[in-house]
Amino acid sequence: MKRIIIVLLLFWANGGQAQGKEHITLFTDRDIYTSGETILFNVIVPSGEGSAMININLINTHGKIICSVNKKISNDQANGFIYLPDSMKTDTYLLCSSTRENPELTVKELFICNRFAGLIETTTVLRAKDIAPLVEKPVNELNIEGISKSYKAREKVKTTLRLPANFLTNIKDRLFVAVVESTPGYNSQTFHMKSGKKKQNIFGKEGIVVDGYVKDPGTGALFNRGCIFLSVPDSIPWLDYLITGEDGYFHFQMKDYYGEVPVVVQGFDPEKKKLLKISLNQTDSIKEGVPAYESRTIPIEIQKRIGNSIEATTMRKIFDCQEISFSNPQVKKRHEYPFYGVPTETVRPALFIDLPDFTEISRELLPGVKFRAFNRIPTLNILNPATLNYFNDPPLVLLNGIPVQDLNVIKNMGSKDIDRIEICRRERFYGDLAFPGVVAIYSSKQVNKILPESDELIKLNLDAIQPDGYLNKSKEHIQNEPDLRKVLLWEPGIKVKESITLDFETSDIKGSFKVVVRGITRDGEVIYNEQSFEVN
Repeated sequence: MKRIIIVLLLFWANGGQAQGKEHITLFTDRDIYTSGETILFNVIVPSGEGSAMININLINTHGKIICSVNKKISNDQANGFIYLPDSMKTDTYLLCSSTRENPELTVKELFICNRFAGLIETTTVLRAKDIAPLVEKPVNELNIEGISKSYKAREKVKTTLRLPANFLTNIKDRLFVAVVESTPGYNSQTFHMKSGKKKQNIFGKEGIVVDGYVKDPGTGALFNRGCIFLSVPDSIPWLDYLITGEDGYFHFQMKDYYGEVPVVVQGFDPEKKKLLKISLNQTDSIKEGVPAYESRTIPIEIQKRIGNSIEATTMRKIFDCQEISFSNPQVKKRHEYPFYGVPTETVRPALFIDLPDFTEISRELLPGVKFRAFNRIPTLNILNPATLNYFNDPPLVLLNGIPVQDLNVIKNMGSKDIDRIEICRRERFYGDLAFPGVVAIYSSKQVNKILPESDELIKLNLDAIQPDGYLNKSKEHIQNEPDLRKVLLWEPGIKVKESITLDFETSDIKGSFKVVVRGITRDGEVIYNEQSFEVN
C-alpha cells in the first residue's frame, strides 16, 4: 500500500522552485470540491501592498468568471469563502487572486465535481501544463505537537503549537491554522498568471470601483463635461457624481459597502438637458495568461473519495447544515439622513384621500410644488420661499434615491404607489452642484418596473465587500444528526506566541485529514508546516 501511495504522489504532484520575490499567496481549505459546497480561502499579500482590497475570481478553463468575491486586506491577509453553485459541471477550475496595484494573478488549480452527475461523464481531469508552480517553504519551527496517527469519529482532539523564542522575532504576529480533509495523491498547483489589468494610480485604496465611459447617444463620441450620477437606492439613499474630462472616462469608489448592493449609473448633459449613453468597464472573463491543459486519469482511490464526498455533501443539504455564519461588526448604519440633507417637510399620501396621479398629489398635498404638463411634457418647479417666486430651473427629482430626468416616470404615480415624499424648498448644494430644491419620492413599488434599464440608465447588483464570516462548529447537542464537516478548524488570525493550544472535534467523515499552520516572515516569505492523521 505504501508503494501505491508513493506512485500516486509522484504522478499527481509537480515540482517547482521557491520564488525569489514577494508575491500574493493563496491557500484553500481543500483541493477537490463538490458543487453546492463552500470554498474557504486565505490570502497573504506582500508587506507594503498599496491596495487595501483583494479580488478573488473562480474561473473555468476558458477564463470565464463563475464567481467573484472582494475582500478587505487586514494585517497583510484576507480570508473569505465562495459558494459553489449546484449547476457547476465536473471540471478543473482556477481560483485567481489579484489587486489593482499588482498586475500579476496568483492562481490555484481546483477540481470541482457536480454532485448530481458525479464522475459518470469522465474519469479524467485537466491539469495545467507548462507552468512554474509556486512553492512555500516548509519549516519545523512551526512545531505541531500532540497529533496521533488516527482518531475515531467525533473524538475530541487537543494539539499544541510550539514556536521557539528566537523564531518569534522572525515572523509576523499572526498565524493561519486549519484542520481540513485531505486527498493523498492529489496536490493542487499554484502559479502566476497575467491579469491583463493596467495599474490605475487614480483609484483610491479602499472600496469597490465602478468605472466606464460616457458617450453622446447621437454620434457615439466620447463626451466632455458630462455629469455622471451613481446612486444607491435605499430608505436613506446615497449619491455620488463627477464631471468627465475630454476622454469621457468616469470612476466611482464605493467605500465600506458590504454584500450585494443595488447601484444605478446615469449620464447627463447639463447644458442640453439630455441623457448620455453609459458604457461600463465590466468583464466576465480573464483570458490573458490562461494556461494550456493536459488530460490525466483520476486514480481509483481518488474516484472513491470523490464519490464519498458527494454523498456527504448531499446529506448536508438534506439536513440544511450551514458551514458559514456571518459576523458583521463593520456593517453599520451609513447615514443619519439623505445626501440632500434634512427635508423641509415630509408628506405621506396614504394618510389622505386617495389621489390617482402625481398632478393631483402636487395640487392637494404639496403646496409650493407645481407639477404641470404642457404639450404632454411634464414640468416640476418649487416655490422659492425667499422670493415667493418659483425657481426657473427644475429641482432635483429622486425616486427611491435615483435621479429622474424624465418626469413621465412619476406622472401616473398615485397615492397607492407612494410611501412618502420629502421636499427641500430651498436651494441645496452637493459638491459643485446646485439644486433649486429637492423632491424625493419613495415607493414600495418595484423601481425596476418604473425605471427600465437602457443605454442611459444602467442597473447593477454589485458584489461589494464580502462581510467577515466564521466556520460553524459541531452541534454537540444534536446526537442523531450526522456530522459531515470536512473542515474541522479554521483559524486565520491567531496571535503568535510560544505556545498555542488548539481544540477541535473530528466529524463522521472517515479518511485523511491534516493540520496546517502557515505564517509569513518579516522578509515576506511564506512558511508552513503540516501533519496528517486518519479518522476511522
